[in-house]
Parts: sequence; structure tokens; C-alpha cells
Amino acid sequence: MKFQLSALFLGIAATAVSAQENQTGPFYLHITGKEGSSLDGYASSCHAGAAIEGLCYGAGGVPSGNYYEYYFNYTGYNSVGDAPTGTVSWKMPYTDGDGNPASVEQSLGLQYLVNSNVAAPMFGWGTYNTVGFDKDGKLFGTNYFDDSTFTAGTNPVPSGEGIAIYQWYVCWQYFTGYYYQSVGWATTLPPHNPTCEAVDITQVFV
Repeated sequence: MKFQLSALFLGIAATAVSAQENQTGPFYLHITGKEGSSLDGYASSCHAGAAIEGLCYGAGGVPSGNYYEYYFNYTGYNSVGDAPTGTVSWKMPYTDGDGNPASVEQSLGLQYLVNSNVAAPMFGWGTYNTVGFDKDGKLFGTNYFDDSTFTAGTNPVPSGEGIAIYQWYVCWQYFTGYYYQSVGWATTLPPHNPTCEAVDITQVFV
């Protein structure tokens, strides 16, 4: 899809990407089921509003094209073990002011529903979530806190050691007026959405 983007939106996107110093890609995101799931396909960016894309699941063979291609941006300063952490992005195509094809990077962030523990990863402006790829190329989320260990009135001190978390699912999800079979992130287990199937998401370079 092509979009006309304002200078403001382009400025926001440029700021988000410039915060990262290194980039790898393009690569595909291979989705495979686990815990009895037979899912086997690839992630693709799917329209979910004006300059907003979801991360949809599609079965089938090896894909091709911009909507399946992603990038990993990282500074090199933060990591989980030996795996650097950063952001996943894709390059949204649009038409510039001269009518020429161009693209701008959007970072992947989680969108939540107040009555569900399943969040939908979406590409948009201004928000992103920190992720990484382990030695097997599997995508993980990360954090430095576990609030199940908190005690009242005691300020938690992060250890400085991030943890890799793999709570990826493929679910039928409704966001911004669209109903897709798409990637979800369960904040707690089991997922509230009964259509969710547990998956691994693996980086496969183009």
C-alpha cells in the first residue's frame, strides 16, 4: 500500500530509527507452532489503519516482497547474554512529494486491550518494544523487572541482566476495525483469547 506522509510523521520516524546505530536485515519472520500447534508460515505487515500495520500470519512457502521483510535495529549497548536487544522495524512504502516511491521505517510496538492479556504487535509511530534474537534466531521479548517479586514500599533495583521471554502466539485478533489471524503476545498465561496457539518466531535472512 502507498501513503502520502506528512513531514511531521517522517520526522517522528527518523527520530525513532536514529536512536539505533546498527541494523541487520532484511529478513523474514518464520512462524512455527509448538505445544501441538501445526502452524507453519511467515509474518507479514497487514493494513490496520492509516500508517498502521499489524503483524499477520500467513501459511505457505517462502514469501517475497516488502511486506514480509524486516530489520533489526540496535545500539550494541544492551543485551541479554550475548544477544543484543533493540527494535524490529519494517520499511513502509509511500509516495513522496514529487510522486516518487519511497519508504520510511516503523518500529514494532505492543497494543493492548483493557479486558485481555493478549497484546497485538503493530508497526506505527512513537511506541516500540525492546526485543532480541537468541543464538538460534528465535525472537524474544525482554525486561529487567519481574513485578511478582515486588514488596510494598520497597523500590526494586534492576539487576542489569535482562531476561529473554518467549510468549508469542498466533491468534484471531480484532484491532482498529480489522479482524486478522496475527501474532500476539501473552502478558500472562494462559492467554485469555481461546483462538491463540503458541508459536516460535525465527529470523530467516533473505
